[in-house]
Amino acid sequence: MSLALAAQLATRPEATRRILRAAVAAELPTAAALADAGIPRWDAVAAVRRLEAAGEVAASGSWHAAARDGYLSLLAAEPATGNALERREEADRPREKAMRGGIASLDDAELVALLLRTGSGDEGVLELAERLLGDHGGLAGLARLRVEELATAKGLGPAKAGELAAACELGRRLASAALRERPVLANPEAAAALLAPLATTLAHEEFWCLPLDPRMRLIGEPRVVARGDVDSTDAPPRAFCRAALIAGGVAAIAVHNHPTGDPTPSAADLAVTRRLVAACRAIEISLQDHLVLGDGGRFSSIRRAHPDCWR
Repeated sequence: MSLALAAQLATRPEATRRILRAAVAAELPTAAALADAGIPRWDAVAAVRRLEAAGEVAASGSWHAAARDGYLSLLAAEPATGNALERREEADRPREKAMRGGIASLDDAELVALLLRTGSGDEGVLELAERLLGDHGGLAGLARLRVEELATAKGLGPAKAGELAAACELGRRLASAALRERPVLANPEAAAALLAPLATTLAHEEFWCLPLDPRMRLIGEPRVVARGDVDSTDAPPRAFCRAALIAGGVAAIAVHNHPTGDPTPSAADLAVTRRLVAACRAIEISLQDHLVLGDGGRFSSIRRAHPDCWR
């Protein structure tokens, strides 16, 4: 039978082998089981979806016996000689692929490999890129590391660490530059998209005030009003209202991130929202929404899910 993940062995050999080893070792190859085995959550979810779509894993989470046996045979086979870059056709190597299809056609590992240019020791550049992403939780995890932390990672030194850190900082500055264009934040999707690139790079919780003019355009840039555990104090409402007033906003949106990646509002988040609504009403500012950002662009709109907080 045709195996859904077989093609990935040619383009992401090390990462795919890790996924498959975890999957065939699990009685029920669910995304949670793969994540428990050390597979990055987004890779685990994507792999299980492909297995389910191909009918290789049932809706109950159990293996189709022939599929599991097929993957066991693939894993038992000796990989081709040479590293992943050398095994690719020249036209499919990252630089050539980018020139042909645009830089957006590269996956995360190929982008990192293009920055690194060379591997280390007996590890090819694609294997190095895949391992770095796997070890540190993907691009967002790499972006959170300081340059001195990157320099201590296996396969990197000061020069490559500096290049990676510089690329991540350029991305952050580009996202900040986009904020200066006074975007219209008339719906939760627009506000979430504005801060999602920044939120995914944070290992801690931050709480922002987005002050708005009468046309629902952002005034200036989002203001950080609290960092760390912001749920258990009254600091967010006080600092939030002060930031909105100083900016001259007639309305505002509250946003905070969940470093766990799960955007589901907690009971404490709802309590903070009620305090924000009351504080904003007292100074005649309209609180449009309170958003909770997770990973991968996911977010929750508390106003949509819990409109009772505005009563």
